[in-house]
Amino acid sequence: MIAIWCVVAVMTLSAWWAVWRFLRYPGGWAFAFHEKHREARRALDEPRRAVRELRRTARREKLQALAAVKRAEWAHRRHVRQCEAKLERLRTPHRGARRQKLGRIILFERAVLISNDEVPLAGLQVRFELSSSARSSYVYLTRPDGRERLERYEGKQWPEDTVRRFSVRIQNAAVAADRLQKRHAGKIRALEAELEEARRATEPIASAQERLASTRARHDADFTLPQARTALDNARSVWQGMTGRRPL
Repeated sequence: MIAIWCVVAVMTLSAWWAVWRFLRYPGGWAFAFHEKHREARRALDEPRRAVRELRRTARREKLQALAAVKRAEWAHRRHVRQCEAKLERLRTPHRGARRQKLGRIILFERAVLISNDEVPLAGLQVRFELSSSARSSYVYLTRPDGRERLERYEGKQWPEDTVRRFSVRIQNAAVAADRLQKRHAGKIRALEAELEEARRATEPIASAQERLASTRARHDADFTLPQARTALDNARSVWQGMTGRRPL
């Protein structure tokens, strides 16, 4: 069975090859296969090969120049995105590790979470108050813009000392976050300058685009390919004069 399939495959390939020869060298069996027309076929093949190689070279050089433009654009976008990402991380730092929870307030390293409302610690002011009856404790959290949150702790569940210590811990964490933000301020300014420089740094793109335009212009002005096409047309005309059929 395998031998039969091998025979079928060989016959199919032979048939395709014969069809290809007739299409490439039209005019009959002799012109496509006979030894006496070898030189005529060679005279047709050489200009075909010249046109094909010139086209391939032009296409390769244009694609290489275009790829250089794409690489320069990609590198520029990547650099800008990296600067933007670093700047965003400094401007909006992650809340950090969880430190303590008391009632609805959860203290993190750089933020407090109050009923799913995240408040950055930097710039936050904390105030503790005890009710006149000493039955409740109050923690006031004031944002830098003046907005304020109040959390009440009933004395039966939350002793005054526990709430007072917690408010002090929040205040100390806010001071630490404030210092960190001030240290980051210089880094933020440096990154902002780096980002602006990265956005302006388009010289590699412009250079690659100039090379692409120059490559295209050089090939458009080159007469080698048109001359090769003319030589191929002449060879086709010669073949047509011999066989009455014009090859592709």
